[in-house]
Amino acid sequence: MVSGVVGGMIDVNGLVSQLMEIERQPLNRLQQRETQIQSRLSAFGRVTGAMSALDSALNALSLAKTFTTGKATVNGEGVSAAVSGAPALGRYAVAVTQLARAQSTASAAFDSATTDIGTGTVTVKSADGKTTLATINIGDTGTGTLTELRDEINAAGIGVTATLVNDGAKTRIVLASKDTGAANGFQISTSKKLDSLAFATTQAAQDAKYSINGLALTASSNTVENAIEGLTLTLTKAPPPGSPAGTTIDGEVVVEPDADRVKTAVQDFVKAYNDVEKLIAELTKYDPGSKTAAVLNGESVLRQVQGMMRGVARGAMSAATGDFSRLSEIGVSVQTDGTLKVDDTKLADLATADPAKLSRLFTATSAIDAEQGFAVRLRAAVKSIIEPAGTLQSRQEGLRASIKSIDQQQERLEARLATIEQRLRRQYSQLDALMTSRQSQSNALANALAGLPSLQR
Repeated sequence: MVSGVVGGMIDVNGLVSQLMEIERQPLNRLQQRETQIQSRLSAFGRVTGAMSALDSALNALSLAKTFTTGKATVNGEGVSAAVSGAPALGRYAVAVTQLARAQSTASAAFDSATTDIGTGTVTVKSADGKTTLATINIGDTGTGTLTELRDEINAAGIGVTATLVNDGAKTRIVLASKDTGAANGFQISTSKKLDSLAFATTQAAQDAKYSINGLALTASSNTVENAIEGLTLTLTKAPPPGSPAGTTIDGEVVVEPDADRVKTAVQDFVKAYNDVEKLIAELTKYDPGSKTAAVLNGESVLRQVQGMMRGVARGAMSAATGDFSRLSEIGVSVQTDGTLKVDDTKLADLATADPAKLSRLFTATSAIDAEQGFAVRLRAAVKSIIEPAGTLQSRQEGLRASIKSIDQQQERLEARLATIEQRLRRQYSQLDALMTSRQSQSNALANALAGLPSLQR
């Protein structure tokens, strides 16, 4: 007899739980299978991520500007330079005669910012006096002060800013052009009642004057874009005031091949390529000792990816006589494990000596695959694998479909198991009730029989 609980003859909960464990075995197998598929899906996600990183590295390597954009260095003083496009390689002598400046005009000194300066109008005009930028009324709502004038000018938005300057004893209002250059200067005048302001220019607006390889030039700003195509020059120093006429501050901008940029682009590609190789090896390995296989062992998709990459890396491109046709010729060699190795010294020398020749090896475009540069060809192959309709995505979609199907099967099984559990609980509860009833009847009969001997006596 099965012992009961809480007065029952049968442990219904325990018995049903044991029976349901057996009933749940098909569901457990489905859950285990789903976990395995999820692991495969996650692993494929890692491969896709590594392939996307390789695509980014190949994108940089497939652009001609990676190889043709030079770097700018400066010898001497007076100028700094930054590459902003694709400047022609060469040397550019820059001589600075004067720097661009913004106009600065100051008022007379007053006891404080709130001293009564009178009432009237302040008119600000353009540098040539032809355009009125603002007419400002002072003191029309009360006592006129430097503070009021400052606030009115700054609120006008006319390209002139106003600031109060205190020398420790007196306060002045100082007006300044927001931008440098003669055209950005201004004229200021006051009505008669505000003559006490007595504005005087402390620094005149002026253009920068400089020359490039002897060609005289001017600019309204000390930052000059495309005076040399593809370069941004910043004029930093001019002869001190009072220098003899013709005095200049001289510097030389040298634009030369950026070997470091090329080397970095190739190294980034090699690292991304090797990351893919190592990840595939990790996810597909098999340990004969422990007889355990990695999560993507046996996946033919990854063998296709690996074969494609190695085929391009070890292959050759059709090139003109004298051009490079193999990666090994520039110091990028394939190792026995399929990864790539870079000879940095050889690569740097070639990037300096003939960047155009190196560029063609990676960036050449053609309708014929064999004539395409390595970066162009390999990137096209990588895209065909990671794009929405590509090999990796198709395999992952298949796994997602399997997971969806398993989820549907689990839902149906869960519903079926719930029905089975209800039926078992009902049946064993009824059995428990019946057995409890029979036990009660048995106990009553036993008690009745126990009383028979006393009746006989």
